[in-house]
Amino acid sequence: MDLKVFGEIIREKRSALRLNQDELSEKSGVAIKTIHSIELGKGNPAIKTILRLFDILELDLIVIASKP
Repeated sequence: MDLKVFGEIIREKRSALRLNQDELSEKSGVAIKTIHSIELGKGNPAIKTILRLFDILELDLIVIASKP
């Protein structure tokens, strides 16, 4: 999956839950800078980071990974 698409999914879900990046950072323990980079489709986040964000955002890794 393209990192930009992945970042868009994270950003859209965060917005749908009415969370700003600061709130997501606080809830997940992931640095704001890292969240910002992920949402821009930059960087190479660790799987542990991705799983933390998915848990807070109630996203299913299998469903997202199967998207083209």
